[in-house]
Amino acid sequence: MESEKYTDVLLSYADNVARIVINRPEKLNAIRIQTYMELISAMKEADESPNCHVIVLQGAGDHFTAGNDLADLVGEDVKLVMKGVQGIFETAANLKKVLIAAVEGAAVGIGTTLLLHCDIVIASQKAKFRLPFANLGVCPEGGSSILLPQAIGQKMARGVLLTGRFFSADEAQKWGLITALAEPGQAGQAIEAYIDALLKQPLPSLIATKKLMRASMPDIGTLVGTELAYFQELLQTEETISRISQLVKR
Repeated sequence: MESEKYTDVLLSYADNVARIVINRPEKLNAIRIQTYMELISAMKEADESPNCHVIVLQGAGDHFTAGNDLADLVGEDVKLVMKGVQGIFETAANLKKVLIAAVEGAAVGIGTTLLLHCDIVIASQKAKFRLPFANLGVCPEGGSSILLPQAIGQKMARGVLLTGRFFSADEAQKWGLITALAEPGQAGQAIEAYIDALLKQPLPSLIATKKLMRASMPDIGTLVGTELAYFQELLQTEETISRISQLVKR
């Protein structure tokens, strides 16, 4: 059963699994304002659905997502982008159901920070990750200023955040950012074993476990809001506007 209410996102249900697909393959699944709003709505809908015990997130085609659509960051609707960013991370962080990500190809910016809010992440051996905030002249978002050091350690986190370099799936697994690796093109298939294991567990047990583990996490709404305040301030600087505008024109 597939929902027809979305365009940038595909949402379908089958066998107690909700599958959410970022569906802009021609743009490497870059996330624009509409995509943010649809992802937020799809996640909330799946989380509340009696037909869903597990939520799967992946990208259409060969990539997870190239991150935020940069054109939106230099347009007139920046406040809507910030609303979308705040909303998607608050939603992902507060899901009751287990969230699994299957990552192929590029996972850039929010494509990486969103993984910090997933319970299980399976990535292709050829997946590439990047947090290019400093390169763009902005700062970390999605809670990554705190959650990334907690996940992979201070030195590794500073290395990838301050340089904005690409890092490999092997590195991501070694650091603990992802759960397991899959053969190229097989991340979506590899998650099925995890889905089968999860569906054998009583749903109330999974929900309670997530709730208890969340108690040790920072307040995501406050953390993301603090990051976005710096982010918006940096977006107004001449150098940041110039850097992003040059990339948009390419």
